[in-house]
Amino acid sequence: MSTLLPLRRATALFALVAIGAAAPLQAEIIDISVRSNIFIPNDVTIKAGDSLRFRNQGGGFHDVVADDGSWGLAQPSTANWTLTRRFDNVGVEFAHCSVHSQPGQPISLSNMNIKITIEPDDTPPPPSFAINQGLSGAWFNPATSGQGILFDIEPNTSFLFGAIFTYETATAAKLGAPEHRWLTVQGNYSGNAAQLPIFVTSGGVFDQPIATTTAPIGTATITFDSCTAASIAYVIDDPPLTGTIPLQRVIPGTEALCAQLATPTGAE
Repeated sequence: MSTLLPLRRATALFALVAIGAAAPLQAEIIDISVRSNIFIPNDVTIKAGDSLRFRNQGGGFHDVVADDGSWGLAQPSTANWTLTRRFDNVGVEFAHCSVHSQPGQPISLSNMNIKITIEPDDTPPPPSFAINQGLSGAWFNPATSGQGILFDIEPNTSFLFGAIFTYETATAAKLGAPEHRWLTVQGNYSGNAAQLPIFVTSGGVFDQPIATTTAPIGTATITFDSCTAASIAYVIDDPPLTGTIPLQRVIPGTEALCAQLATPTGAE
């Protein structure tokens, strides 16, 4: 039976509709319970920049002190005290309760000692560019002029809508006879990119109230590199098609607004 109490840090092609993805990981604060003459957990792995928050919760007469004496509670107390300590240096540190243990004791259920392993923070930095309302408008690939994407962006809810007018593949063995196609995608965006499902809508008739059918056919990753350059990497399931489409603006005019809004939070 283990005597340790471990913890490890929980560590947009054709038409597009996007909604926003998860934000980059931030430094965490991890709670350590101090009670019953033990630290819970007493063996913890964190990332550099994370903090441990020690909470005396059982009314016991305790403190927490680094084995090397470099940090700790000023004096033991029965109060419901809290001590928060940030760890920036990669390595292993140990601490103990000076009332019920001493430095260097084994990490076990019978000793009031704690082992803290600090790993490098490998969280990628936030992108230097962020999707914003200034990107709204028509985009296309000059190499395939005659088709393109119209983006509309709602920043308050991180919602991006894009619709692409494109064409069927050239043979029936692909998606059918060469003709117009309407493809869409939707999902969340974060920073400068969005990974989204692709949908195909069919069955409609021009200016007629005919019901349409929408079905998923693959996935797309939309990436904006700047206010004037973007791309869509797509993977279509049936038929199997993959590729990347570079995009640029059809009509300029909102670059100034885009530039003003393009710096993501946390990248400054």
